[in-house]
Amino acid sequence: MFKIFFGGSFDPVHVGHLIVARDVFEDLKVEKIIFVPAFQSPLKEPHRATPKQRLVMLHMATKGEGCFDVSDIEIRRGGISYTVDTAQELLSHLGERPTFLVGADSILTLHMWKDPQRLTQIARFVIADRNKKAQEVKKYFKLNFPSLREERDFFILETRNIDVSSTEIRQRLKEGKSIKWLVPEDVQEYILEKGIYIREPPPA
Repeated sequence: MFKIFFGGSFDPVHVGHLIVARDVFEDLKVEKIIFVPAFQSPLKEPHRATPKQRLVMLHMATKGEGCFDVSDIEIRRGGISYTVDTAQELLSHLGERPTFLVGADSILTLHMWKDPQRLTQIARFVIADRNKKAQEVKKYFKLNFPSLREERDFFILETRNIDVSSTEIRQRLKEGKSIKWLVPEDVQEYILEKGIYIREPPPA
């Protein structure tokens, strides 16, 4: 059995993240799914919640779930959270190739990530395919990373399409709308108590 690392901004974590993670856990019968919040995702605007707030929300969302864990590896490192740097650190710690859970849409941008050739040598990927993009992903790998082999370097797993996004949640809060059932109850209470996403961000 092995662990799968699930990276992202989680700004905020929502039920879609949790359901996909549980589906992967049950389908692949892995040891754990470990959520890895980025200090700053390289391909996104600055996050609205602080790294500490996003880490707290993840701990709240996964509390009591033995199949889930949370790592602050990227938050402790600070700066831009490049997956290749995290993979290298995990490789040194685990002594084996780490496995990352990535959405099909995200993996189709792999050529834009930092040092993608190096990353594919030291890490494996479980690709959550919620929009039936398996053939597109295979063609993409064949064209851009021809040495990668399915079932050895990457695994494509069809998952449910949970139509919830962090962007939608932030927008609903900005408009004064409810986010009930979109995030765990503890996370909703924390967001409202701290006023996260409700206030306009300060000017840069």
